[in-house]
Amino acid sequence: MTAVPNLKIGFIGAGFIATYHSKSIRRIEQSLPFQIERAGVFDVDSARATSFAAASGHHVMSSPQEVIDSSDVVYICTWTSEHLEMVRKIAKSGKALFCEKPLATNIPDAQEIVRLCEEFSITNQVGLVLRHSPAYLLARDLVHAPEAGRVMSVIFRDDQFIPIQGHYDSTWRGDVSRAGAGTLLEHSIHDIDMLHAVIGPIAEVSARQSFFHGIAGIEDVLTTNFSFSILSDSAQSNGAVAIGSLTSIWHDNLARPSLRRVEIFCEKRFITIEGDDWFGPVSWTNSDGSGGSLAGDELVAVTRELIPNHPNPDAAFLLAAYSRKPAYPDVSVALSAHQTVDAIYRSAREGGNNIPVVNNS
Repeated sequence: MTAVPNLKIGFIGAGFIATYHSKSIRRIEQSLPFQIERAGVFDVDSARATSFAAASGHHVMSSPQEVIDSSDVVYICTWTSEHLEMVRKIAKSGKALFCEKPLATNIPDAQEIVRLCEEFSITNQVGLVLRHSPAYLLARDLVHAPEAGRVMSVIFRDDQFIPIQGHYDSTWRGDVSRAGAGTLLEHSIHDIDMLHAVIGPIAEVSARQSFFHGIAGIEDVLTTNFSFSILSDSAQSNGAVAIGSLTSIWHDNLARPSLRRVEIFCEKRFITIEGDDWFGPVSWTNSDGSGGSLAGDELVAVTRELIPNHPNPDAAFLLAAYSRKPAYPDVSVALSAHQTVDAIYRSAREGGNNIPVVNNS
């Protein structure tokens, strides 16, 4: 009988998001063509590492390098300011890596992460998990169907309680030296990435921000208006450029779950995404009076063929790492979102000035 090969998985960082990925892997591991071997885990909080190891089957180690040496693939689940150094260590080892979003606290570090992954030709994936969401994949399909007409406008709202409390059980997102910034970078970089994925690249932004919690450098409300760069020259010369807005909020209502609502107006179709980020519902109305709404298992079934590789982001990464193939979304995809975020923060600092998005990834 041929032995089933193993894939050794390590974690650097053992907090809320590491636990999320560990549970996700456990749900899908029986479907993989290899066995999962739970290797090392390291966290600066040794008690948290011990608790994670007890629950997951990993082994507590005394340094990130020990985790890297024990593993075939490594999950980076530290605070954001540590990502570059962890990527550097893993890339030089030739191991595959999964880096949580955001990539970094600033553009130069994000660009260096991309350079390292390319230089060492390692399989890499970023935690922009909504790229695998059935809800957003269906919305993209509905938006780009010829019968929808051109995209006219997008209204995107995203809110959650500020994640320095509740089930997050950590305070580092309130430290600008570790997080880099607040609700836009740490949370709504997902939303910028979805705007890119569902609609197209953003060309110009104008933004305002506020600081209700009084934490230096950590904005808790940000609203940005933007224009897309997806239409033909002839359409743009007539002023027909798709525009939209994003509002991102960190509040203190612990009774309210993290929620998004998206409204997309096309010339001949109106689309909404609300409720669950993964399972919808997604609803649409067409100019002829037809329309529909999909949610839950029905939504998952309809969009299966639209999902790149495996529908579970962790399974997709592990399969790519095992096969030594590119994973998706990778660090270059994340860099595009970072460049838009950087322009938004610049506009907010300048009191809402229009800022072009420079994409030199």
